[in-house]
Amino acid sequence: MNRKNRSQRLTPRILYFFLGIALSWGFAPSFAEGRDLIRVLILRDVSLVKVSAEGLNLFDMKTGQSLFKNRKFTSHLFERDSGARVRLRGQNLLAPGFLAESAGSHFRINGRTYRDYLRILPGPNRDLWVINILPLEEYLVGLINSEISSQWPMEAIKAQVIAARTYAFYQRTNRAGELYDVDSGVSDQVYGGTGKEDARSRKAVEETRGEMIFYQGSPIFSVYSACCGGKTESGEYMWTGFFPYLRGAECVFCLDSPHFVWNYSIDGEGLASALGGGGVSGSRVLGLEIGDRSPSRRVLAVSIQSETGRQIIPGKDFRRLLGYDQLRSTNFIVKENGGFFHFSGLGWGHGVGFCQWGAKGMAEAGADYRTILKSYYHGVEIGKNRR
Repeated sequence: MNRKNRSQRLTPRILYFFLGIALSWGFAPSFAEGRDLIRVLILRDVSLVKVSAEGLNLFDMKTGQSLFKNRKFTSHLFERDSGARVRLRGQNLLAPGFLAESAGSHFRINGRTYRDYLRILPGPNRDLWVINILPLEEYLVGLINSEISSQWPMEAIKAQVIAARTYAFYQRTNRAGELYDVDSGVSDQVYGGTGKEDARSRKAVEETRGEMIFYQGSPIFSVYSACCGGKTESGEYMWTGFFPYLRGAECVFCLDSPHFVWNYSIDGEGLASALGGGGVSGSRVLGLEIGDRSPSRRVLAVSIQSETGRQIIPGKDFRRLLGYDQLRSTNFIVKENGGFFHFSGLGWGHGVGFCQWGAKGMAEAGADYRTILKSYYHGVEIGKNRR
């Protein structure tokens, strides 16, 4: 289909997008014409964003009115104004938010390319949010090389696709009244846009199309991490509530992961600075004591001694404050020497559910994707979504 006809057909659907409900997916059947869409938050905490596209159609999010059309490849700057509106620089256009469609089908933002649609809207902290709206299956194709590698065994890739599809479906259902379904970072699933797509990723998505993970007939909260360090964690140690399918279990297949063992060192001043963001007082940490551990040996609490006194914080908060790339898991020991704290640990991530490097090891040993998934999610079934 040529671009002109494509734009003419999309415009009525876009108008439906704005009518009545701005925050939920009540408009989806009209807007999507049956397509299964996902809303991915790709940018936040900025006051200015540059969007490049080969032709750009802009619509007012509140009224659905067509505001701007440009058929040339060009870059456009959007900024948050002093109120709760977004401005397109150079065009004197203000709106409560924009829906953008690229006539050339792709957008470029911060060196990455995205397909289909963008929502550019005010965020809650006087910032801008950019949300990519695209078909769920296309989202999965761009996710694989951000989460694992498409050069891994195909059965491991298929397992990752199904875990990611189920997770996206679960979050979309639970966030139906919010502005987005999933974040593009580590807080949900890492999504790198169309530049991460390739043939093997697409093959895994197409050959598992529609397959998800179910527990007693419902899609599960299919969380996963890079490397469990030899034993997965039970869900209640990471999240509030009990998840019968997220049970800790031994995993011998991630031993070859480069993330299985890690080390990290930091001095007392640096540690105090990092922990200060969580309300820990003092300019220097003098000592650390590990509190209780979960059955998988992950730290549940850390006691922190500074010159102002002693404070106790949850192990998962301790890791978050130090940084997920620095303290790679809560399965660690720590030693103090000469004012420095030396951490040694196992695994990378929270360790709950599917272990990505474990899945790779299982696939290399001959396991298929169903066997892999059932090893990490207990009592589940794999099948097509019939809802």
